[in-house]
Amino acid sequence: MKIIIAIILSTFYLSAISQDTLTSKELRALRQEMARTQINALKNGVLLIQLKTRQNTIDAYKKRGASAKAEKIKEAQAADNKSIVKGFKNHFTFCPTYFYYSTDQKAVEKGDFKTVTFLDENLSPIQPNINLDTTTYFISGISKSNFSNTTLNNIPNYKIPYEKGIKFDAFIIKNKDFQQLSSPFPYYAKTHVAVKVNDKKRWESIKKLNARLHNYYR
Repeated sequence: MKIIIAIILSTFYLSAISQDTLTSKELRALRQEMARTQINALKNGVLLIQLKTRQNTIDAYKKRGASAKAEKIKEAQAADNKSIVKGFKNHFTFCPTYFYYSTDQKAVEKGDFKTVTFLDENLSPIQPNINLDTTTYFISGISKSNFSNTTLNNIPNYKIPYEKGIKFDAFIIKNKDFQQLSSPFPYYAKTHVAVKVNDKKRWESIKKLNARLHNYYR
């Protein structure tokens, strides 16, 4: 993706590279081109959904001897993860999706997919029917928005103006380097981190993300 952005810059905005910052017009055009490239890449690729485990919290309760509390948290998180998988399976049609636990994030970051455990709707291990070493993929999952680590960081001579961006919880789409995508790409659908959220609300967020992607692609 960084190579693509560099090509776009060299083709359309060669004069801007020598400047300290891009003009508003140049930046807007570049962001639109980036978003078009990303939406086509996602449409022809896959989305890897990261599921939370809350393992650190569970281990902390067990260490304090609160095994019942730990088990309750584990069961609630598993139920929410199943809800998320079912929601994407039934209501997300923009591209294929695959699911893995957050404990495998470092392996995903490295592209070491041989050590990543992918999951089915029952959270049982499965073998993906694609080769992720040769497939374009993006990352999603429930997290807080992070405007300090976005694809805008890849633009030469551009100073990110989002230090004071308001954070929110959402299904957020990131590139394979775990950089948050940027508008006009429809990179998020707000939701809640709490596992008490019911299926209906979870699925509403997934439906909204799916609709936004389809609408922007059209």
